[in-house]
Amino acid sequence: MMKRYGIRQQVAGLTFIPLLIMAIGFEAFFLHDRFADMDEDLRSQGELIAHQLAASSEYGVFSNNQAFLQSIVSGALQQPDVRGAAVLNSGAEILASAGEFSSSLKSRIIGKNPLLGPIEKMDEAVILPQPTNSGTGSMWVYHAIIPAQIVLDDGGATTAIKPTGAVIVEISRLRKEGLKTRMLWVTLSATTLFLILACYLVYLASRSITYPIRKLSEAVQQIGAGNLDTRVSLATRVDELATLVQGLNETTANLQQERAGLQSRIDKATQALREEKEQAEHASQGKSHFLAVASHDLRQPLHALGLYVAELQRNVSGTNLQHLVGQVEQSIEALSALLNALLDISKLDAGVVTTHIQTCDLSAILARVVSDYRMPAQLKNIRLVVRPCTRHVISDPQLLGRILGNLVSNAIRYTRPNGSVLIACRKRGEHLRIEVRDSGVGISKANQTDVFREFFQVTQAQLDANKGLGLGLSIVKRLAKLLGHRMELRSAPGEGSVFALEVPVATSAGQRVSSIQSLLDREPGVDESLLNGIRALVVDDDAAVLSGTSGLLRSWGCETSSAASFLQVEQLLRDGATWDIIISDYQLGGDMDGTDVIALVRQHHNKLIPGILISGDTSQAVLSVANECGHHLLHKPVKPGKLRSLIKHLLMEADGEMESPPGN
Repeated sequence: MMKRYGIRQQVAGLTFIPLLIMAIGFEAFFLHDRFADMDEDLRSQGELIAHQLAASSEYGVFSNNQAFLQSIVSGALQQPDVRGAAVLNSGAEILASAGEFSSSLKSRIIGKNPLLGPIEKMDEAVILPQPTNSGTGSMWVYHAIIPAQIVLDDGGATTAIKPTGAVIVEISRLRKEGLKTRMLWVTLSATTLFLILACYLVYLASRSITYPIRKLSEAVQQIGAGNLDTRVSLATRVDELATLVQGLNETTANLQQERAGLQSRIDKATQALREEKEQAEHASQGKSHFLAVASHDLRQPLHALGLYVAELQRNVSGTNLQHLVGQVEQSIEALSALLNALLDISKLDAGVVTTHIQTCDLSAILARVVSDYRMPAQLKNIRLVVRPCTRHVISDPQLLGRILGNLVSNAIRYTRPNGSVLIACRKRGEHLRIEVRDSGVGISKANQTDVFREFFQVTQAQLDANKGLGLGLSIVKRLAKLLGHRMELRSAPGEGSVFALEVPVATSAGQRVSSIQSLLDREPGVDESLLNGIRALVVDDDAAVLSGTSGLLRSWGCETSSAASFLQVEQLLRDGATWDIIISDYQLGGDMDGTDVIALVRQHHNKLIPGILISGDTSQAVLSVANECGHHLLHKPVKPGKLRSLIKHLLMEADGEMESPPGN
């Protein structure tokens, strides 16, 4: 991440860095030039001393006057920076010396290499060796002693001049190095003071710009945080900054006005949404209440009609009217299925359907589905196959059974005669994939999304006369979404369809899910003669349902007692009536319901008499009450065959308990 700097640091950097580079450059150039001049002065001084000493020593070397030479070299030591001096003869022997030579000069020069040799004279110029540095602490200079010669004009011939000796002078660098050091420190100190002064001046100059900008930055941050009351009061001589301050204050004032107006509009919109929400909630409550009332009121006459048709079916058995009664019964079943579908769609849209997630025995659910749709499949000569599955899943058993039932019903409806419908399961990771496969007409890619919409049907002729309303798959989609189960469809025209549902697998088997209804649905039939003489109490506040139920039970050979209220049941008990089974509507009006009737009869006879509750209310609350009381609940309209099977099953259970020895 790029590191960010403040404007003051950037302005100071842009000003100070070039100044620093320029100061260091000038200082380096000045010191380098000055140090070079000092080195050259020291070299020139050494060469001058050596030249003077050589000129003065010519006679002494020639006469071998060492005392004279000694005085000359001793005098050379009086010159500044001269460390040592020596005069040598032509054989490189020291004739006189003074001072202290450095060890490097002694080891490298004196006594090892002859310094003197023939020097060629060309055009009156004598070619001499250049002075040689011996190190950083000192430098040495030598000069050959050339005897004075008279040049004769012999036609330009060149003669060799042989030196008579040489002079060696060692010059110390210490004083010059000290001067360099002092000069360096003085220059650095002056430069540092100059840079400090420059920094201070840069700070004063930048503060007039950075301070207003920093104040503007703080104001912008406060405005960004929502504090639109912020204003900048700043006196500056910079025209651009003054214009920026004025523009910022005006913009902030405009934003404050706009926010006030926007907040007012938001408050009004919020209030309107709150009112609409309250209206929607009231409408939803009214819709839920309507659904509850409609569910009960519509199922009541439909239930009574089914009972009357069942009794009529028995009375016209063997006559010409039997076929007509069968058609009426089929119409009632179709009407019941359509009513259930419409009410289910309405309840799902209203959000009043609650789930009860638990461990489910999938084999029991599949067995019930196959039992419900085996007869419709046989009527179309369709082979309905289910592959055994012993897995337990996590779901709502009632809603999961409804989903699978709708899928199987849809598969049978859109499969031609002599086809097949397969229910199979396979484990995929932590989920169980339940597939319903059919060999039907298939669904095109364009219609695979539409089949889950309400009232949409795949147009295929000569499939099933009972096409329904096209609500089955719409209910499936809503229930799967409610349960959180993933749905998948694969299909192609003429190749059948595969509807897949993925359900979480239970980690442990848990309690097996089963119900009396599913066991009775798989029961092939019950001998009606077994119900002869059974005493039954029928309680319902609807006269038509009460009459129809009583008449149907009497047609099965039962002895019935009818009551329209809790008070009439009390009167029958006072009259000494006894019963083997109780069939009561759940909603009886007033404060009493069917559970109170069953509890009253059981308490009066001090006997656990079997009880059946019948209700047009399909809400989970009624089912929970029935389960808590241990009663069996049937929803209106009730199929007579299911009611007859349940009565027989409960009577057999009651007889088994009576015949069991105590303690078993």
